[in-house]
Amino acid sequence: MIIADTNLIIPLLVEHEGREKALKLLQHDPDWHLPDWWQIEVANTLRNYERAGLFSRSTILEIQLHTNSIFPPSNTHPVDLTETLKIACDHNLSAYDARFIALARMFGLKLVTEDQRLRKACPNDTLSLDEALGLYS
Repeated sequence: MIIADTNLIIPLLVEHEGREKALKLLQHDPDWHLPDWWQIEVANTLRNYERAGLFSRSTILEIQLHTNSIFPPSNTHPVDLTETLKIACDHNLSAYDARFIALARMFGLKLVTEDQRLRKACPNDTLSLDEALGLYS
């Protein structure tokens, strides 16, 4: 079971520098779990790509449809907002980032993330993609 940050989802959807590693991790363990609202973060990232001229509107809409088919609804979990806010305040994080940490703690796992700031803020709760892949070597 993998608790995955949004920055691991994006490479599964579009050409990205982390695509090969993200796909490799998905092959090792396809049971990825995310906090509710993760789709909003993905949609926001896609909107930013469209705004920057990297993708057309029709392309990001197509990618969004594909996104919904990657992870079953059972792999999306509600996260306690009070716990999220405590984590956000304790570690100087956004509530969005704190939700991923809260989910990892809920399952007694580490969040796999490429967000260096988040890993620095919560080193006991996170793994880099390379560290996660190293668990399968």
